[in-house]
This record gives sequence, C-alpha cells and structure tokens, in this order.
Amino acid sequence: MSKVMKIALIVLLVIVLAVVGVGVYVLTNMRAGAVETVEKPVDLEVSQEPNTISVVSDEPTPSPTPMPIYQEDSKSDTIVNILLVGTDSRSKDASENIEGRSDSMILASINTDKGTITLVSFMRDSRVHRIGKSGRFTFYNRLNGAFSGGYAGGGPGELINTMNENFKLDIQEYICIGFDGFAAMIDKIGGLDVDCDQAEINFINDRITGYHIFEPDIVKNAKTIREEPGVIHLDGAQCLIYARNRHTGVDGGNGNDYDRVSRQQEIIQLVFEKVTKEMNEQSVLALISFASDYVSTNMKLETMTDLAKVLLTKGMTFTKTTIPAPGTYKNFVDETGTETTLLDFDLDAAAAQLNTLLYGDSFVPTPTPQQ
Repeated sequence: MSKVMKIALIVLLVIVLAVVGVGVYVLTNMRAGAVETVEKPVDLEVSQEPNTISVVSDEPTPSPTPMPIYQEDSKSDTIVNILLVGTDSRSKDASENIEGRSDSMILASINTDKGTITLVSFMRDSRVHRIGKSGRFTFYNRLNGAFSGGYAGGGPGELINTMNENFKLDIQEYICIGFDGFAAMIDKIGGLDVDCDQAEINFINDRITGYHIFEPDIVKNAKTIREEPGVIHLDGAQCLIYARNRHTGVDGGNGNDYDRVSRQQEIIQLVFEKVTKEMNEQSVLALISFASDYVSTNMKLETMTDLAKVLLTKGMTFTKTTIPAPGTYKNFVDETGTETTLLDFDLDAAAAQLNTLLYGDSFVPTPTPQQ
C-alpha cells in the first residue's frame, strides 16, 4: 500500500537527516507522542492454550489503547531492525497515525556490516499469538489486529511485542505514517518510474474514474494514464493506487495480497534508489522537513547517525521476503468448522527461517514452549 512507500521514504529521510546535521527540530517533531520502551514483564505467557478469537468486521475501530514496547536484547551489533507501519489514517497530523489500521507491516532489517537491506512483509491476516487486555498472550488473532482494527489493539507497542514474541525478533524501533501524506511525498521527490503492465494501468485508471466511494479525494482527482505498458512515470496519486493494487497479478492473472506486498516492496526500493542517487543535500533537507509532518517514530538520533554512515556510503543490496511465505499456510478453520481468512502456519518454523535469513545459519531461535 501507499503506506509502504512512505515507509521507504522514512528509512531514507531519517538516515540523511543525521548526516546533514539538522535533525534536532525535525526529530523532535517526529518523536512527538512516541511509544515508550519499558522492561519486559516476566509473566507474559499463560498456563494454558490460548483461545482463538476472530475479528468479525474489517470496519475501522476506535483508537487503540497504547501499549509500551517491551525491551529486548539486541541479537547483533551490526543489524538494525526497524518496523515500518503504514496505516490507513488520512490525517496529516503525525500524532494521529496510530488511529488507523496497520495495512502495511514491513520489517526493514539493515545489516550495516554487509551493506544489505532485508524487507520482510508480514501478511496482515497472519494468525498469531496475541496479547490481550490482561497484558498476556491469551488468544490467537490476525496480526494487524495487534495495532488496531479489532480487540483493543495497542498501537506500535503491541504490534512490536507481538512480532518479537511470535518470530523471536528484537525490534525496538518503528516508523509510522498515515495515508494522506503519501502522494504529496512522492510528488515531492518528483514521482517514480514504474514498470506497469496493461492490467495495472487499467486498475489505476479505474480507481480514478470508476465508482469507488471509499477512495480518497486525491485518488478521485488524479490524472489517468494514457501511456502504453512499460516503464511509466507515475505521480504521487498514481503511485498510491499502484501500491494498493491486490486485484491484478504481478505476472498477469488475478491478484492477491502477495502481489500487493510485492508492489509495496518494489516501491520502497525505487524510493530508496531515487533519494540516495538523484537528490542533492538541499532537496533532501526539504524532503525531510516536509515528511516530518506526516511521520511518527521513536527512533533515536544515534540510530539515525549510525545508519547514515552506512546507507550513504555503501551500495545497499535488497532482499525481499514475506511471512508467511506463499504455499506455507492454510486458511484457519474455526471451532464451528468454518474456514476463515486467517493464515494458519507454523510460527516456530517461520521464526527459525526468518532468523536464519537475518542472522545467518548459525542462529536458531528457541522454540515457543508448547502448552
């Protein structure tokens, strides 16, 4: 979704911000209302198998009850893990980003030693062990519900705690951005050159000219594409539609959430490459200042500085993956025998594979104790 794109921006912005040395004011603005980090409780687990609770509606829910981030020991001094959260909030106020639903959840794992960026997209319907109001892992539910969208989601704090618990990670920092500022930010960097097939062009044009009552005004007022399939220069609104497309396959045919995730990851890489290769210091500064009104984060200036030294001096290589991987899940069948949209998969196996990808073959996470 657009969110992802914004996400990419931030990794960029946040990075250059430190290098240029003008980050104090902008950082303060971005960190307004940042979620606090506290010592991890010792009694998170429950003594019996958690219940299964299904979200009965995808309609937006009231703002989540904020939950702090639980401290985790870093697994590596050379790897920085940042959770990139794109919400469907249309507010331009960065402090209101957590009021939307987390339709995009991407871990940007930056290996400062090897010069690699691994983008891990977590499918929003993943069935995971979640924290309930008691502050313990008391039930199973879809992953994006940990942020909002059902059962008292706790914002960035609960989402990070849930990911760390289920996938044995050490995420401590996040970047959140809402829906409305995305197109403007893409326009700010001059748009993107994106390889589009005819089905993708048709989808973009249909969202602009068709009857879609839930589309934002920026989409309804966008320009249609008249070019032939191929590499097309898309403006912000067009990129927004492209990144949200899950109705057409990236290789033709019908689409799904994995196709949308693939487009999101593509957009992130395109943004990264454009900002780092084509923009000068002055334009980057202007972009950072502009983005600060739309971004909320708890990142520390030290983290930004460390990342800046790597990302602006090394040619970064991208690796992209999803959790769960295609073909490794089944749709969960509830106690009534009804097949749900929840993606049921082996959490321990996924955690082991993910940790091996991020930290190397020698790392194997401790399995979750069976209740």
